[in-house]
Amino acid sequence: MNDEEDYDLPVEGEEKYNHPPTKRDDVKTPAALKPRTDWEGADQEVTSGIYDGPVSEENHDQLLIDSGYDPTKYDLLEPLKISTWDTQTADGKETFWSYKFSVQRKTNVIEGLDQDFKELIKEVKKHRPLSDNLPDGSETFLVLVADTQIGKADGDGLKGTLARIYKAIDGVDQRIRDLRKIGSKLDELVVGCMGDLIEGCDQNYPSQTFTTEINRRRQTRLMRRILRDAIAKWSKQFNKVTVVAVPGNHGENRKNGKAFTTRGDNDDVSIPEQVADILAANPEAYGHVEFILPEDELYVVRDCSGVRVGFSHGHVTSSGTSPQIKQKNWWSSQTFNNQAIGSAEILVTAHFHHFSVVEYSTRKIHFQCPSLDGGSEWFEDLSGEQSRPGMLTVVVGGDKIYHDLEVI
Repeated sequence: MNDEEDYDLPVEGEEKYNHPPTKRDDVKTPAALKPRTDWEGADQEVTSGIYDGPVSEENHDQLLIDSGYDPTKYDLLEPLKISTWDTQTADGKETFWSYKFSVQRKTNVIEGLDQDFKELIKEVKKHRPLSDNLPDGSETFLVLVADTQIGKADGDGLKGTLARIYKAIDGVDQRIRDLRKIGSKLDELVVGCMGDLIEGCDQNYPSQTFTTEINRRRQTRLMRRILRDAIAKWSKQFNKVTVVAVPGNHGENRKNGKAFTTRGDNDDVSIPEQVADILAANPEAYGHVEFILPEDELYVVRDCSGVRVGFSHGHVTSSGTSPQIKQKNWWSSQTFNNQAIGSAEILVTAHFHHFSVVEYSTRKIHFQCPSLDGGSEWFEDLSGEQSRPGMLTVVVGGDKIYHDLEVI
């Protein structure tokens, strides 16, 4: 076998290769060349099926199609790696071909996007530019959107969750106005998308498939609109807005109950990413909005008016007798091993669906976010516990580190 060497088309008789080779399903594939997709970080390397001839550049789309990729949405990246080998068949000795190549999703592909996405872009283009007379300040206003789990049927279901979210969006807008009236020097808005934005449809807990009101596509479409509406409303009151997203467990691409691709392959990051693309269609109205979207990291650390704030969904923790102890042990381990989030003075987490604040010192403070869903019947049956839903807001910066905390 001549594995993964560069191949140049022959000069003589080259025209006979200007058609796609035939994909052969009747030939035994060498173990090392079985068709598959391998992930390394965000990169995808595809091993194709078996062909009876080489492929020319103009026929690369056929390789994508045969491997399950839509060429209108994905690019095949050079170099194309080729393996060839000889096999004795009933027709005599034949040469067979296998290809390895990387694929990458096309960017800015509007025609391939769903109708709702295109409609959002159309709407955003109509939004008015930002006002020039907004106040400057020295503090950051944190708004933490956690565990909305759109599509979940528990409690008051999807209808109740949507009503609660939009009430909170209006409540945050009013809270900003009230804080400025009492003298808060708000300068920047930081929106933390804390994970589990949608419910998903399977493999997070028993009976999930049977207690989800809408499918994953509709969940994504709804949450995308919600986040767009929230940012459009809140951003009008700030000269600078930053949206931070971290991956949660419900956003994972799961198989047999476990995430099986990369940590970055997560709806909790891809939905804010889609919103970023939508808002980019109107830079005059949203040029002051920045998105921090980790590729494969599970957390984000950012300076907020001189205070380092760490954002993590909180589903990857150390052992402990309570959610707070679990997060403390995890945070301590990150600090001891010189990880970036160990430098955070405020740690913000979600996942455990209740509100709490623990001050370990004046410079090590843990905010646990409440959820916005309708509760969990499964968890209530298991533990008998319930929690009050809401959206956590807090002002960060200055000598007090934080103040004016409120759950809306």
